[in-house]
Amino acid sequence: MTGDTQNSAIHNSTTQNTQRSVGPRWDPRIAVLSRPDGRLQLGWTPGRAVLLTLPVGVDARAVKSILRTMDGSRSRATILWEASKRGISTSVTEALLEQLADSGFVHTAGTSAASVRIHGAGPLSDAVDRALVTGGITTRRSRGYRNTDVVRTWNEQLVVLADDVVTDPRLVSDLVRCGLPHLSVRIRDGNGVVGPLVLPGQSSCLRCADIIRSELDPHWLHLSAQLLGSAGHAESAMIHASVALALAEIDAALGVVARRGATSAASLSSTLEIALRPYRITTRRWPRQISCSCQYLAPVSGKGRPSQT
Repeated sequence: MTGDTQNSAIHNSTTQNTQRSVGPRWDPRIAVLSRPDGRLQLGWTPGRAVLLTLPVGVDARAVKSILRTMDGSRSRATILWEASKRGISTSVTEALLEQLADSGFVHTAGTSAASVRIHGAGPLSDAVDRALVTGGITTRRSRGYRNTDVVRTWNEQLVVLADDVVTDPRLVSDLVRCGLPHLSVRIRDGNGVVGPLVLPGQSSCLRCADIIRSELDPHWLHLSAQLLGSAGHAESAMIHASVALALAEIDAALGVVARRGATSAASLSSTLEIALRPYRITTRRWPRQISCSCQYLAPVSGKGRPSQT
C-alpha cells in the first residue's frame, strides 16, 4: 500500500516562522558564565570555551541580554540598535558578533526551511518524524512502493528510508533517477545502521552496496529478497541511539544538500553501525561501483534533482 500524509497546519506555521528567521542566531546550548575578573566565558567544554574581555564600561549583563535576543528573528541592524540602547556602541557590538561567529557560537539563520520525506513504517520512522517536527522541519510520510511514477512527485530536500531492512530496488533506482538525496536508517539484528547517505551522481548508492555484498557473498541477492518488506527489531535503548545518530546525519545531510559547508556527512557513501554492549560506532565504507546503474541513472549535472518546470 502506498500512502502519503502531510503535517498539520501547526507544523506548517512552525516552518513559516523558520523561513522568516534571517538574522544572527546565538546557539542556546552554550552556557554564558561570568568570571570574577569581569570576563565572560562562553561554554565550559575544555578546549572549546571562549573567553570574552569586554571593553571598559560595557556591562556583562547587557551583553548576556543581547545574546538572549539573538534568536534569528532579528536582523543584524536590529541587534546593533538594541545593543546601543543598552549602552554598547555599534563598533563594540560588531566586533563581538565577529568574534562569536568565528567561535561558531553564532550563525546567520537561513531564509528557508528544509523539508524531509520519511518513507517507511515503524519505531524509527515515528521517532525521527516527531523529532524533526519539533525542530521546525516540515515532514511528509509515505510507505510501501508500487507505482514507479510516485517519486517524480516528491519535492523534499531529503528522503529518509526508515525501518525497512531492505529498500525496494525499484524505489532505489527511482530515487537515483530523480536525483533525490536519501538516507537509509534501519535495524539489523538488533543493532542500528545509519547510512549510506546517497547524493545521486556524486556518491555511491544502495545498489553499489549490494554489488559489494554480492562480491563477498554470491548468495546475497537471494538472501536480501527474503528481507524485502520487513522491519528490524531492537530494544528501546538501541532505537533511541539509532534515532539520535540519524538526526545528526539528517542535519549534516541537509547542510551538504544546501551547500552550507564543506564538511560532508559521516554517512556519505558509508554506514554508521551502532552496538551498545560494548558501546561502539563502526564506520563501513561503500565505494561507488562502475558497474552500478547509478553511473547512468543519476542526473547528468550530478547536482541532485533537476528543477521542476
